[in-house]
Amino acid sequence: MKVSELRRLAEELGIESPSKRLKAQLITDILEKQKPPEKLEPKRKVKPQIEKIIGTIINYKTGMHRQEHHHILIGLPNVDTAESASKYIGRRAVWTSKTGKRIVGRIISVHGRKGTLLGRFRRGLPGQALGTSVEIL
Repeated sequence: MKVSELRRLAEELGIESPSKRLKAQLITDILEKQKPPEKLEPKRKVKPQIEKIIGTIINYKTGMHRQEHHHILIGLPNVDTAESASKYIGRRAVWTSKTGKRIVGRIISVHGRKGTLLGRFRRGLPGQALGTSVEIL
C-alpha cells in the first residue's frame, strides 16, 4: 500500500496522521484501531468411517509344486459371488498374531467365482495363521 492510501484509511478510522509519520507507524496504529478478527477454531479433520470386516485365512495360494507364503486366500462372511467380493479390492488386510505382531497386506484380486479374495502380504504369513482371522480395513 502507498502511504497516501494508509493515511486515508487512518483518517476513516479516526487516527491522527501528521504528514511526517512513517508508513510502519501508520500500519501499527491502523491495526490497533481495527477490530481484531474473531478467533476461529481450527478445522478438525474428519476421518472417513471405514467398516472393518473380519475375514478368515483359508490357505496359501498354491501351485503344482509350491505354495506362495506372501499370497493368501481370504474368505469373508456373507460374500458368495465374485461381484460382491470385488468391492474389497485395494483395501488393507491386517493379520495380528497371538503375541501382537501385525503383518500388513493388501487385497489384490478375487480368486474364483465364489467370493474368495487374494491378498498379498509384505511378509510371508506363518503356518499358524491358517484358519485365523484377518481384519479388512
